[in-house]
Amino acid sequence: MWRSNGSTSHAGREPAHQAAAVAAGVRQEVAARQRDRAAAAAKNLMRFFRDESCGQCTPCRVGTAKALTLMDEKTWNQPLLGELSQAMMDASICGLGQAAPNPVQSVLKYFPHEV
Repeated sequence: MWRSNGSTSHAGREPAHQAAAVAAGVRQEVAARQRDRAAAAAKNLMRFFRDESCGQCTPCRVGTAKALTLMDEKTWNQPLLGELSQAMMDASICGLGQAAPNPVQSVLKYFPHEV
């Protein structure tokens, strides 16, 4: 479905789904074996989010890289990771940046003995 937007981009037309700013949401699922560590899975997901960040907003671009650096430590700085996660969720402009801290938050909540 197309609609005219009154401009010359896309030959004066754009898809109707681009005209409406609607968030579809973000979903993350990870399949793991019994012997896998949740902290390692979260670190792998953070690496993915860092690599997939478009770089447009600082909280996502810098936050994912900083979180990964903190997660590389033998013992995670849990208070700092918590603050960083909250800043990313509050200030990122897209769903990726807002959802990137979710695996970290889950590990801190359900698997604190791993970090």
